[in-house]
Amino acid sequence: MGKRFNAKTVALSVVYAASYIALTVPLAAISYGPVQVRISDAMVALIPLLGWGGILGHTVGVFIANLFSTAGLIDLLNTIPSFAMAVVIWKLRNRSVIAGTLLYSVVLGATVGVMLSYLYGLPQLETILYVFVGIAISATGIGYPLYKAMKKIAVHMHWINPEKT
Repeated sequence: MGKRFNAKTVALSVVYAASYIALTVPLAAISYGPVQVRISDAMVALIPLLGWGGILGHTVGVFIANLFSTAGLIDLLNTIPSFAMAVVIWKLRNRSVIAGTLLYSVVLGATVGVMLSYLYGLPQLETILYVFVGIAISATGIGYPLYKAMKKIAVHMHWINPEKT
């Protein structure tokens, strides 16, 4: 447990969280609401490369970004499934990053969609579908190519061992 939370992990978490917030809050028009594409969700695909630093950074980033949500403080509850699915993405890193990002999209699409449907009186199934598609565009459509590019750079720069990812 001690190796997971060293200075490098903390620093990585802070940089990830700050980046997530910077890609969410200023882009509020597309980051919040029933039709959303949070560009910041593309970063979730980097968790297989970043490990616990990415998981913690993602969780803190989601929590702080959701403080600015148009849905209000209830949106903070979505930090819980975000954390859980970040762990799932990490666990699936050696099997399929795409499966992890798609599972993230399904679960967050459902939790955020149900919340928004309830808050705004919107049709639940359609709202879940809209949110899922937006998250999938970001997490998988943008995130997976980002993951592949970052993995190639990291291996080339000897930051990671390709056999361990």
